[in-house]
Amino acid sequence: MTTINGTAQTAAQTTAAATTKTEASRAKLTQDYDSFLKLLTTQMQNQDPLSPMESTEFTNQLVQFSQVEQQISQNDKLEKLLTMQTNNQTQASLGFIGLDVEASGNAFTFDGSTARMSYTLPETSTSTAIQIKNEKGVVVRTLDGSRSASRQELTWDGKRNDGSAAPAGNYTLSVVAPNADGKLLTAKTSVYGRVSGIESGNGNTTLLMGNVPIRMEDVVSARQPTAAAA
Repeated sequence: MTTINGTAQTAAQTTAAATTKTEASRAKLTQDYDSFLKLLTTQMQNQDPLSPMESTEFTNQLVQFSQVEQQISQNDKLEKLLTMQTNNQTQASLGFIGLDVEASGNAFTFDGSTARMSYTLPETSTSTAIQIKNEKGVVVRTLDGSRSASRQELTWDGKRNDGSAAPAGNYTLSVVAPNADGKLLTAKTSVYGRVSGIESGNGNTTLLMGNVPIRMEDVVSARQPTAAAA
């Protein structure tokens, strides 16, 4: 089922929050400025004509008020730009819903059938073991992997090491591959899945691939699902 978690609502709340903050800042500045003018007027009315007060301090305060007002205006424009950027990102992410994507990372949601993934070693290893771990970090399946440094793709059939079927849920891919010096290599991994929805919050929008959040910049490829044979 396709879901959109708080997209329009979050964008509206972000815009409203930015507007409220700017209005509050302007109101506080206006209040302080009015108080300053009243104080200035009172002091001018009661000054000694033979010894007029020094105007330098008041001039400096007027300059400071002007600078604060300019800063509030700049912040207002910046907040509007950030809100527009968030809305644009949200609109762009909507286009991914329903697509099959490959994304950098090692976390994926297993739907009970099969799971597809890939890995690439930085150099040739002496041995390679592919571990599939459940949400608790327990290894449920270990597969023999290639020692080559070229990109490798694999499909997990959803079976545990004992041959029983693993339950649907969230899993992670781990590649254990030492080099000739015995140092474990860090493999680049990617997972495949269908985008079922998006999430927006804190100015960021993420795709939902199953139950796993994926950043848009981590998407390697995306394509329309292949139609099932009749």
